[in-house]
Amino acid sequence: MMAGSRLIAPQGCGELVKGKEYHFLISDGGCNRVRLVEFDEKGSSAKLHTMTRLRFEAALEAGEIVETGSHDYPPWLTAAAGIETKWRESRRVSSKRSYEEIVDGRLLRIVELIPKRAEILASDDPEAVINAHARTSRPRQHPARIRLWFFTYLVFGQTKWALMPRLDACGKWDRSEKTDKKLGRPSGQGQNHGYPITPDMKEKILTAFSKHSRVDKTKDDIYGDSLRKTFGCRTRQGSAGKEFYHPDGEPYPSFNQFWNWVQRLTNPSALAQAMKGPSAARAKFGDIGSFAQMIGNLNQRLEFDGYYPEEKLSGFIEGSPLDSFCVVRAVCALSGAVVGIGFARGRESLEAYRMALFCIAIGKVKYCKLFGMNIKPEEWPCEGLSSQMIFDRGPGVHIDVSGAKEWLGRLEITPTHSGQSKATVESSHPRDKKFKDQPAHVHSGLNLVEMSRREIRRVIKDNETSDASDRMDEEMWLEGFSPTPLNVWNYHDALGRNHGIKMSPEEAVREFLTPMPAVIREKGVYLFGRKYNSKELTDTGIFDRVAGGRVIHATAYTMTMCVRHIWIEVEGRLYELNCVFTASTRRGSTDISLEDLQYINESRLRAQAKRRKEKIAIDQHHYQEFENETGKPWHAGVRKSGRPAKSLETQRDLDDQRRLVGNKP
Repeated sequence: MMAGSRLIAPQGCGELVKGKEYHFLISDGGCNRVRLVEFDEKGSSAKLHTMTRLRFEAALEAGEIVETGSHDYPPWLTAAAGIETKWRESRRVSSKRSYEEIVDGRLLRIVELIPKRAEILASDDPEAVINAHARTSRPRQHPARIRLWFFTYLVFGQTKWALMPRLDACGKWDRSEKTDKKLGRPSGQGQNHGYPITPDMKEKILTAFSKHSRVDKTKDDIYGDSLRKTFGCRTRQGSAGKEFYHPDGEPYPSFNQFWNWVQRLTNPSALAQAMKGPSAARAKFGDIGSFAQMIGNLNQRLEFDGYYPEEKLSGFIEGSPLDSFCVVRAVCALSGAVVGIGFARGRESLEAYRMALFCIAIGKVKYCKLFGMNIKPEEWPCEGLSSQMIFDRGPGVHIDVSGAKEWLGRLEITPTHSGQSKATVESSHPRDKKFKDQPAHVHSGLNLVEMSRREIRRVIKDNETSDASDRMDEEMWLEGFSPTPLNVWNYHDALGRNHGIKMSPEEAVREFLTPMPAVIREKGVYLFGRKYNSKELTDTGIFDRVAGGRVIHATAYTMTMCVRHIWIEVEGRLYELNCVFTASTRRGSTDISLEDLQYINESRLRAQAKRRKEKIAIDQHHYQEFENETGKPWHAGVRKSGRPAKSLETQRDLDDQRRLVGNKP
């Protein structure tokens, strides 16, 4: 069974209602039906529609059904997309049940249906099977709710977090238009004391602030002038002392109301400048400068394996020949297309497998951009994780299955020395020409990142040129396209035969990239001495918190083979940062590996320690040379209290000094 978050819309197909959108589910094999799921906008119900597979594919080819997009998250959870659940949990003041307990409770209600999903979708009436399960559950469940949870789980990535309740609107009711009574807790002077904030009062507050705010005024002064000169208030002696009142009984804001709406109606930067002045405001804010016959769908089975290019890489510092690096490829068993690639220095490692998974998850255009490459989506369209992946032994046995339970349905580790267990990927590796002459090696002129770029380009080339004739059937030959893995992929994908499971970019970063310690300073984010920044991160105001020399220790997510970009988490949300370099930065120096960056950082620390060690000795050397030259010590003189007296002797010495240097007295 294939779960897809891809949306379709009818453009004349009589079985479906025009103007609506449907998510579709297709069985792996043995079933010629396509199931279409219709969700309502609020995520409160799900309705199942059925079409024959031939009718569905014919409608796609005829344009009666068009694909309109996809969802990484249920549409009703869009506001929570990309935010770490642990961070949201930490922001809750009190709770009877955690988010995970709520989600696990819903998953528990449908857990018996998930292993039977192919059987359920292949039945004549899937909804009847789900309804029967709901009625026999203890405690008894509402059938519509069970259907909604089951189809939501299948469609949106087969992850339990798709079952999150819709809570984004809680506590966000805008009460600002409610002007019949004052909002907030009762005043200490009585429940009915004070006035509500009306639209007219908001306008007067903004006008008064603009008119009476000055750098040398305090908040009390600005508020007092605003009440007296703009709102027309007067002062009088009340029972509790002096108080404001309006002669005509007109409404006016309290101190807290006034400044609350000033903050809402003005820009933080402009407000700081008005209250503190440009210099003080600038000091408060941060620096703003400086991812085959028994198979019917794409991505139904992926095979992973690594190979070693023949060339010896050039070292980043000295350019000397180094041991070659490992390239891990992931290949779709149906099309033969390479769908992911990862790299490791030296030997095959778990990091290379995780990098290949990251390549699959985030899309090829974005992945290539991280290496400084620009490609078109149609050049490498392969995307989507698989629930059945075959890894090589060695690094593959160290995959954290418990941590991958949200996206990994089945993991196979090949037997030792059994290349045929993953013949598809083994046959896709590049083959070097063999010589029987004396041993020799090739010293490549490429470093790690440049070689990675070449292997990415090789993948795109192989997908466009490799012979996929054995993967073609009669229908494909009649289409007349060239038998390449890329064309086979595009043919199946156009018919919806894609088993790929979507993963959001934020989840892919947290799941597959390497966490490293970083620090946030006033001028940017620093990873092993290299500076990173982005406009989106600056807009969060995080640098305002570290102004004045403060530091925040954070975790950055990196690709070990290229540190041109990193990701950092602030308040549960990930931000992609770019390397910051100056006009004098040498071309290509930004494209280095994490290991090279660590080596540079160690050199930087050693050099700084060397300067600190030499400084005192250098100072004393020059002090001694000066003493030898003049016969007097560097710090010659007597310290006296007070200012120097302007006596007649001083004036005569000053006149003599001027004559000696050629100046007139």
